[in-house]
Amino acid sequence: MAQAGMNDVAPAPAFEPTMNEVVVTATRSPENIRTIPAKVEVIDSQDIKQTVGDTVTDLLKKNSSIGVIQYPGALSGIGIRGFRPEFSGITKHSLILINGRPAGATNLATILTDDVERVEVLKGPASSLYGGEAMGGVVNIITKKHTGKLTGMAEAGVGSFKTNSQKAALGGALGKGFDFDLFVRRFEQADDFKMGNGETRAHTTYQTRNGYFRLGSNLGKSWRLDASASLYQGRDIETPGDTFDGDDKSGHKDLDHYGLDLTVGGKLGNNNRLSIRTYKTNETSESYKHYTGWSTPVQVTPYRSYDSDIDWLGVQLKDEYSWDIQRFIFGVDYQNIDKVSRSYNQDGSRKAPYSPDEGRENWAGYVETVWKLMNKRLTATVGGRYDSFDVKTKETPYKTDFTPNSATFSTFSPRAGLNYLFDQGIRLHTTIGKAFVPPTAAQLAGYSERVVGGVTMITEGNSNLNPESSLTYDLGAGFERPQMGLAMDVTFFHTKVDDKIISVTNGNITTYSNSLSAKMEGLETNFSYDIGAPLNWDRSLTFFVNSTHMFKAEEEQADHSMKDIHNVAKYTVDYGVKYDDGMFDGKLQCRTQGKMKDTDWNAAGYPEVEYPSFTVADLMVGVNFLAHQRLTLKVGNLFDKYYYEKKGYPLPGRAVYVNYKYEF
Repeated sequence: MAQAGMNDVAPAPAFEPTMNEVVVTATRSPENIRTIPAKVEVIDSQDIKQTVGDTVTDLLKKNSSIGVIQYPGALSGIGIRGFRPEFSGITKHSLILINGRPAGATNLATILTDDVERVEVLKGPASSLYGGEAMGGVVNIITKKHTGKLTGMAEAGVGSFKTNSQKAALGGALGKGFDFDLFVRRFEQADDFKMGNGETRAHTTYQTRNGYFRLGSNLGKSWRLDASASLYQGRDIETPGDTFDGDDKSGHKDLDHYGLDLTVGGKLGNNNRLSIRTYKTNETSESYKHYTGWSTPVQVTPYRSYDSDIDWLGVQLKDEYSWDIQRFIFGVDYQNIDKVSRSYNQDGSRKAPYSPDEGRENWAGYVETVWKLMNKRLTATVGGRYDSFDVKTKETPYKTDFTPNSATFSTFSPRAGLNYLFDQGIRLHTTIGKAFVPPTAAQLAGYSERVVGGVTMITEGNSNLNPESSLTYDLGAGFERPQMGLAMDVTFFHTKVDDKIISVTNGNITTYSNSLSAKMEGLETNFSYDIGAPLNWDRSLTFFVNSTHMFKAEEEQADHSMKDIHNVAKYTVDYGVKYDDGMFDGKLQCRTQGKMKDTDWNAAGYPEVEYPSFTVADLMVGVNFLAHQRLTLKVGNLFDKYYYEKKGYPLPGRAVYVNYKYEF
C-alpha cells in the first residue's frame, strides 16, 4: 500500500499530518488520508506496476485483502467486510467507481489496470455519499491524467500459455490550454492454461483489446473541461464450465464494455467550487453454447444461446464550499439503468429469457460536512443522503409468464466519523453509518407463472419491500513515522444487516419479504516497514502485511438459526517484501486465504462444504536501463499451487511473463 515519502527534511508540527497523500473517495472531496475518519487504503502506481495480473480484480485481491471470486473465462467479483463476492446483476453490496462515477460494469474482469493511476479502497458503509450498493465499501479507480510535458511508451510481452501482448500510450500537453491521454492494448492467450496439478484445463483461451482516450482543456484561470472514452472488447473468451462436467459443458462468449464521460468544473468564488459530470456506459455480453441438453449434454456446432445489454446513464452535480476549518459538500445524483436480455434456440430463433427486462431510476441529494477542530487535531465528518428509486419490470419479447409492473421507494442514509491526531504520528479514527441495497426489479415488481406437476406455480414481487439496510461502526488506531519507515493501522468493524430479502412460499404462490438479518464482525490490519528509511538508504526495502480476519460472518435462516455466510473466508492476508533502488525493483507477494463454506451444487441434496485454505505467491523483477528502457519478469503462482476460489473452477498454475517497454 502507498506509504509516505522517505525524504522529509523535517517533521511537521504535531497537529499537522506528516503524510501528504490526498484521497477523494471518503468525502467526495480532497482530504489528507491521515485526517479522514473512514478506513481508506490506496493502491498506488508502484503497486500497480509490481502486481502480477492485468485486471482490477487481480489488483484488489493481491493488495487489499478483500473477498474475491475469480473464474476462468473473464468473470470475477468482489466482496468487502464479510459480504460475499458478486459478479453479475445491477444490484450489489460493494460499489465500483471510475473517477468517482459508477463504473457501469457488472463483471469486474472487464476493467483492466493499464490506464489506472491509483485505486482507493474505502472499507465500510458509504451510502451517505454514494447511495445504494455501497454497503460493504467502495472501490474508486482513478485513471491517469498527463497535463505536462508530452510522454509516451510502447510495450510488448510474451509468456506462458502462448500469451502475447502489445501496448502503447501517449499523453501530455497539446499546445496552450489543452492536454490528452491515449492508450491502446491487445492481449491474447492462444493456449489453454495448466493448473497447479500439471493438467491442462481445456477451453481457456481468450483475447482482449482495450483503449482509453481523454481530452482536457483549461477554461480560463479556474475552470476545466475533461472528456473521456474507454473501450474493452473480449473476443472468443472460452468458458470451460465446472470440472465436474469435464469438457461437456464448455462454451465461449464475447464481452464489450464502453464508457463516456464529460466533466466541467471550476471556481465560483474564493471558497466555492462547482462541478458537473455526465456519463454513459454500456456492457454487452454474448454467450455461445457448444452443447445441447443438460443431464446428458451432446456436443454441437457452437450457437448463440444468450445475450444481454445493460445501459447506465447518469449526471452528478457537486457544489463545495471550503474554509480554513470547515467544508460543506452538496450534491445531486441521477442515474438510470436499463437491462435487456435475449435467449435463443439452437436454430437461432428467439425464445423467452429466464428473467424479464428491467429498469431502475434513481434521484438523490446528499450533504457532507468536514470540520477541523482543536487546532486541527480533530476532524469530524457528518453527512447524509436521501435516495428515491423507481424500479420496473418491462414487457419482454417471448416472455409471456409474467406481468410488467413497477414500484417506488425511498430511504435516508446518515454517516458520522471522528479522527484525532496525537503527537508522534498516532491517530484514532471511528465511523458509524447506515447503508442500503435496493431490491431488484423482480423482487419488487415481478410476476411469472410456470406449470409444475400440473400445478400453476406463481412467483410475484412485493411492492411493499424495504431496501436491505445495515448499521456499521468501526474503531481503529494508526501509527505512522516516515522517518522510521513505519506505518500501521488496526481497525475493528461490526455490521448488522436488517430487512434481508428472502423468498417465502405459501401454497402455489412465492413472493418476497423483509425478515432476516446478518452479522459481520472482524479486524483489518495494515503494516509496512521500510528499513531503508531509518538507515538513510537511497533505496527502499519494504516488508508489508494487509489482512482481514472475520470473527463473525453469519446470516439468519428461515428457522431463525444463524449460518455462516458462504464464500466468505475466515481470513485473507496479503504479505511480502518489495525493493526499489531506481534501477532495479522487485516484489515477492503472497496471498493466504482461509477456509470458507459454500454449497456443492453437484452433490445430492446440495450439501454445505468447506473449502481448504491456500497460499499463492507471485514474483516480479524489473530493471530500468539505457535511460528509457525497462525489462520486467513476472511469475504468477510461483510455487505452482492447485487452488480455486469457486469449487470446480481451478485457476492457472505457474505462469511466466516477460515484458519490454520503451518510454519517452
